[in-house]
Amino acid sequence: MVQRIVKLVGAAYSTSGDVHVQATYNGAEVSNGPVTTTVTDVIPDSGQLPSPASDELVLFETTTDTTGQIPVSITVTGGTLFFTQFLMNYSGFIDDRQRTDPNVPIDPNDPSTYTWGSTRHFWMKPDAYFSDPNINTVESDGISNLTKNGRPWTWRVNVGDRLGDWVYPINNGETVAFDFFVDPAKVMLVAPI
Repeated sequence: MVQRIVKLVGAAYSTSGDVHVQATYNGAEVSNGPVTTTVTDVIPDSGQLPSPASDELVLFETTTDTTGQIPVSITVTGGTLFFTQFLMNYSGFIDDRQRTDPNVPIDPNDPSTYTWGSTRHFWMKPDAYFSDPNINTVESDGISNLTKNGRPWTWRVNVGDRLGDWVYPINNGETVAFDFFVDPAKVMLVAPI
């Protein structure tokens, strides 16, 4: 078990002042205060955001053995929060593989597609690498049992053949709750040699 940093990612908009976020993760309160907020005359719709909802709004710690379906709740006051995802360290790594052919992507299972140079070296180890702790599919971004103000809520902005995390708008006075899947298979404590 290792301490793991979690980042709640999204964007907050208000017509005046700060957006406040009260959030729980696995039953523990992880936020109860203002987050970075863009003040604007009109709060945009989720499909009309002027930039991706990718601000790191809340940081907190958990452990690498906290996996599976994690209960989450987010209550917003003072504006709108566009929640996108959680990013976590110990979810991968980046190494220094170089393409042998700039027109052919690296295939980790095919050593002819990359070189290591004189020594293999990791330039971003698992403790410093933040990634999605689950595999996104067209059908799921890791969120299930979604409710808004205690009622089942179906919300999908990212549909069709696009993969990735969807953007969930949480308006002033609303509480959204869901289960978030943290895949135990994606926990990586040490980069493979």
